[in-house]
Amino acid sequence: MQTVQVRVSRWVAGTSLLASTAIVISLLRLRFPYPLLPFLSFDLAEIPSVLALVVFDFKSAFTVAVIHWITLNFGRPFHVLIGPLMKLAAVVSMLIGFWIIFNKPNIILNRRNIVSMIISGSLVRVGLMSLVTFLLYYVLFPEVYLPTSTQVLKNVLGLELESSFLVALVIVIFTAFFNLLHVPLSLLPATSIYALYRKIVR
Repeated sequence: MQTVQVRVSRWVAGTSLLASTAIVISLLRLRFPYPLLPFLSFDLAEIPSVLALVVFDFKSAFTVAVIHWITLNFGRPFHVLIGPLMKLAAVVSMLIGFWIIFNKPNIILNRRNIVSMIISGSLVRVGLMSLVTFLLYYVLFPEVYLPTSTQVLKNVLGLELESSFLVALVIVIFTAFFNLLHVPLSLLPATSIYALYRKIVR
């Protein structure tokens, strides 16, 4: 009974700490822009959610991501609704991809399994976010997102596209590449921290 209580207490404390860390990282704006689409940023605040997954479990990782998402809706330096919701979808889909590999009994975070997690996380995250991005830009809110995207593609990359469909398609492709890069950026630091954590607790 005491062991169960210790585990629960450790889970709650660890999950709370990691959620707080994600919030602090966002407040400190520890992120850097994606050159192809400067309105997207590689965000170090995803790392605590992944760390919660490898240290504890999927529920902990999901809890950290949801708490972080809630705070992102509070306003400056955050944005309301769509941006945070897209962030939540990206992180949770990636976590699902990781968990497909990591939920096996007695799994070890060796190089082979980390590569498998990157592949699985990338497939789920890129697949889901490509669909969501296309729906958002071309189907649901084209009058909001397409004019800005058209200007960004013209000013940053020199691309002048007349067709709304082509603009949406290029945005989806560039966003897919962004999400593909973000998977190892989120996983590899988390696994390094986890390896250090394992050495300390032994």
